[in-house]
Amino acid sequence: MRVYLKILVFALLSVLGVGNAAWAAKEPLVLKPSSKWFANYADDSCRLYRQFGTGKDTVFLVFDRFGPGESFNLTLGGMPFKYDGSSRDLRIQFGPQEQPQNISFFPGDFGKGIPAVIGGSSTNIGDLTDADRRQLKENLAAGKPIASLFGPERESAVTYILVGKPLRQPVRLETGAMLKPFEALDACIDNLVASWGVDVEKHKGLTKYATPVGSYGDWINSNDYPYEALSEGGQAIVHVRLSIDETGKPSACHIQQSTRGKGFDDAVCKALAKKAKFTPALGADGKPVASYWRQAVIFRAPG
Repeated sequence: MRVYLKILVFALLSVLGVGNAAWAAKEPLVLKPSSKWFANYADDSCRLYRQFGTGKDTVFLVFDRFGPGESFNLTLGGMPFKYDGSSRDLRIQFGPQEQPQNISFFPGDFGKGIPAVIGGSSTNIGDLTDADRRQLKENLAAGKPIASLFGPERESAVTYILVGKPLRQPVRLETGAMLKPFEALDACIDNLVASWGVDVEKHKGLTKYATPVGSYGDWINSNDYPYEALSEGGQAIVHVRLSIDETGKPSACHIQQSTRGKGFDDAVCKALAKKAKFTPALGADGKPVASYWRQAVIFRAPG
């Protein structure tokens, strides 16, 4: 999984509500699909990807999902995503009905000098309505599962993805309606969660998630940056999942995906083993159940 960006070559955030005006004033490079959709049932994550364009305009579109929900991590690769400057915001729009949004990203590569932009956090196809935000806030405050906030109608309306700054020229990927591809990703996630030893249907009825005790942001800090990697510097994104037993104790640490070597993966699991504490998840009957907790850890070289 650590070389997942390179594999794709061969396998072929906050939301900012802005108008649909001139953010992509320059005529976009329009690319049609040059492969079918692929769903990759990995060991600890699910991936949906497709290739667009040909030759120097070949582009790879990747959706990664690490657990239930509608959010995803986005990766885009290909020569059209080569850019100049230090910008770390990507302007993107999912179809004609959604507003453009800014998502944070890290520069990367697919191997062999092919540039890529890697989403630094999970995102969705669009913004939430005021009613959605209120419901989300209430659910989070009560520790309840988050119901679908976008649904089939909005997913079907996503027929293209338009990417703007910081690219020299906007890129428009003609995806076609995204409902079926996202349904394939959902099915993959259900199978994945079942493989974790979790009762999928019971989990959909949770009245409370496994909840960190204290601030999980304090569990990993700059002191955990791998010593052997200091000379190389750079950054890493490590997606981690902890298995949480009925008492709230972490029982296992699983690296779902990582952009760097084993040193970063080990640093994450070692720190969490020492500091992570939870209150257990509760089922529909109010009794504790085995569950999990996921997080993306971003390492930057101590400066």
